[in-house]
Amino acid sequence: MTYATIPEGAVLVGVENWPEATESVSWAAEQAFRDGRDLCLFHVVSASTLDTPPGFRAGAPSEPEQDYGATVLARASRYADRRLDELSRAPAFAGRRRPEVSVELEAGPVAHELDAASAHASLLVLGSRGRGPISSRILGSVSRSTVKDARCPVVVLRPGDGGVGRGVLVGIDGTSDSIPALEFAFDQAAQRNLPVTVLYCYHAGGPNGTDDDRVLVAECVAGLRERYPDLHPRLRIQSGSLAHALAEQTRTMHMVVVAGTGGTAGHLLDHAHGVVAVVPTSYSRAGTTPPATAV
Repeated sequence: MTYATIPEGAVLVGVENWPEATESVSWAAEQAFRDGRDLCLFHVVSASTLDTPPGFRAGAPSEPEQDYGATVLARASRYADRRLDELSRAPAFAGRRRPEVSVELEAGPVAHELDAASAHASLLVLGSRGRGPISSRILGSVSRSTVKDARCPVVVLRPGDGGVGRGVLVGIDGTSDSIPALEFAFDQAAQRNLPVTVLYCYHAGGPNGTDDDRVLVAECVAGLRERYPDLHPRLRIQSGSLAHALAEQTRTMHMVVVAGTGGTAGHLLDHAHGVVAVVPTSYSRAGTTPPATAV
């Protein structure tokens, strides 16, 4: 697959159904505006080996499935254009380049297609926070597989209302694997003029927050303090499970950020109540494709 219609470095949003994906498309549109990047809406049609008509390759999606995918993308695209028009009139985005909207319809295993497409994106947005129970491949096993293998940060809008405007929380384990997550969290906080909190958990039953722990956390954020002098991160050190501590805080935070290694991300995808960002250890904002320039 070439994913020819995905602009390099775009904000990519998985659109499974419509209007269930309204909030994720809206969130992605706003982020594209903030980042100065284009927006691409992505729908995957599951290939099937059943009832393959004569003359069609085995595993090709049925015509109704393709038609449904095209309809979903057309409706999502119209909504994204309206949302971007609204944002372009907002004072916060005055003078900024309006993102272009493109669509991509692919066939195959959903997780595989999302993983491959993420190589072209600066950010992948999944999920919907609609009311009531959600039956969704994207919010189920697909999201867990995608955050493990994606080549860019993945934002998942979990069901439930996060504390919009109350800050960005990033969980770290004190190793270099946490640095990309810290970088992403600081950038998100700076974009939204929100406070940022860094959380480190030591094992319960051990010594109570040793000086070594405090030095470790301070060293992790030292370089980012210089890069973001207007941010004054709050450093929290406590005992217990990092995964459980982060999940408990999702109701009161705008966003919770974590590295893509270990089981913490998987726990958040099952139990969080708001926006979760999972950042691969290979991520570096400085190394991403530059944003599109104004025409």
